[in-house]
Amino acid sequence: MPARKKAAVSEAPLSKRLRLGVRLPEWATGFVFRVFEGLIDFQRSHGSFVEMHFDQPSGGDLPAAPIDEYWEGDGLLVFRYTAAEAAAWRSRGIAVVNLSAEFPGEEAEFPRVTMDNVRVGRLAAEHLASLGLRDFAYVHESTRHYSLERLEAFKAAVEESGGRFHRIDVPVSNYPLGSRPQKIERCLSVPIAALPKPCGVFCKDDIMGVWVMRLLKTLGIRCPEEIPVLGVSDDVVFCHTTVPAMSSISYPGRRIGRAAAELLHRMMDGEKIPPRHRLVVPPAGLSRRESTGRVILSDPVVTRALDHLRENIMQKGISVDMLARRTGVSRELLRQKFHAALGRSPKEEIERLRCLRVCDYLHRTNYTLESIAEECGFSGPDDVCRFIKRMTGKTPGKIRSETKA
Repeated sequence: MPARKKAAVSEAPLSKRLRLGVRLPEWATGFVFRVFEGLIDFQRSHGSFVEMHFDQPSGGDLPAAPIDEYWEGDGLLVFRYTAAEAAAWRSRGIAVVNLSAEFPGEEAEFPRVTMDNVRVGRLAAEHLASLGLRDFAYVHESTRHYSLERLEAFKAAVEESGGRFHRIDVPVSNYPLGSRPQKIERCLSVPIAALPKPCGVFCKDDIMGVWVMRLLKTLGIRCPEEIPVLGVSDDVVFCHTTVPAMSSISYPGRRIGRAAAELLHRMMDGEKIPPRHRLVVPPAGLSRRESTGRVILSDPVVTRALDHLRENIMQKGISVDMLARRTGVSRELLRQKFHAALGRSPKEEIERLRCLRVCDYLHRTNYTLESIAEECGFSGPDDVCRFIKRMTGKTPGKIRSETKA
């Protein structure tokens, strides 16, 4: 029998391919790689009908192929743009999706796919509150929409929990590039030094987190014991070149890249998407590192109790009585100390920390409820469901679906 020939893989003629341009910031390497993973997921599912064009920095080895107002193609994924570029692209009928919350005009010129900055702000408040803090600061860039969205959500969550909110404004984008580092340092130094201690500092992004941690070292302020620091993006370089390593909320780049490419494909296929349309993607979790580790509170008993809880919160049978024995005080004295330091009882703190840990599993993993119950010290999946419903008013399935929406 003659050997059968392999069926040829169908491939669209080059002239029929959709030319998709991608312009992402050179300074955000971790951001770029994660977004590209999502774009590649999309490209694989659409085969050769999509040809990606990216002006990849090559140290001069490749010819420059800028994506600007003169660019020609079918669609663009960009991280910010100028008013002139927006006008030029619209005049040529190029479909555009913006991966940033920012836009140059009074209203958005193009649909957007971004991280859910409201969820980012609330997640930051939850994490820092889990350290037993009562004071919280946000380092804000007053010229950016995304920073304002994070600020408002963080502030609301802090105040809802009875905490004290402190705001530090740094108008980074207004500073000339040549003198920007010096101006940032001058703007930050005084308000950082004046913060009460302990105080959790949430920074608008990882780069600002690096600045804050460098200043803490210069000022002789201990991190995390006096000032724990949290960033946003989870850039492996920025987060691991600080001392100590910096905790950060993870940017969901792969999901954003895939969702943005799918939206752009619909637009290139003729679907009318209004410019005000915005798809928000929940953060991909929170990477806990040393910068939000052990905090020293004014009451050493509460500090010891919280240290024990953070290390053992998922142990089956952890209780207020166990915590009292561990810290060497009576149950009633422990209750009084917790109320004075945190504004809540030991039982409330145990349940709050357990809830945060379970929700973290639901957000970050595909674990079954049986696995989560085993990992988190519950008797079974029904026990997990009842606990989460009582604590949040939502089912585990609802919490997980919100992450994947």
